[in-house]
Amino acid sequence: MDKVMSWPEIEETFNGEWVLIEDPEVTRYQEIIRGKVLFHSAERSAVHAKVRELNPLHPAIMYVGEPPPDLEFALRV
Repeated sequence: MDKVMSWPEIEETFNGEWVLIEDPEVTRYQEIIRGKVLFHSAERSAVHAKVRELNPLHPAIMYVGEPPPDLEFALRV
C-alpha cells in the first residue's frame, strides 16, 4: 500500500480492520494524525506477520472502528 493518509482517511477506508502504519505523526497525547499505511487486514495475525516481514523502524498497529466484543486490550504507560 505504502500511502500517507490522515487518520480520518484511515478510519473511512479501513473500518473494521487492523492497520500497520509506519512513522505515524502523533499529537502530544499519542493520537495518530497521519502516517504511511503499509498494510491492512481484518486479521490481526496477518498484520503482525507483515511487521516481521517488513521490520519497519517506527511502526504502529491500530484497530480501526468499534472493537469486536471478544477483543482484549493491554494498555502500557
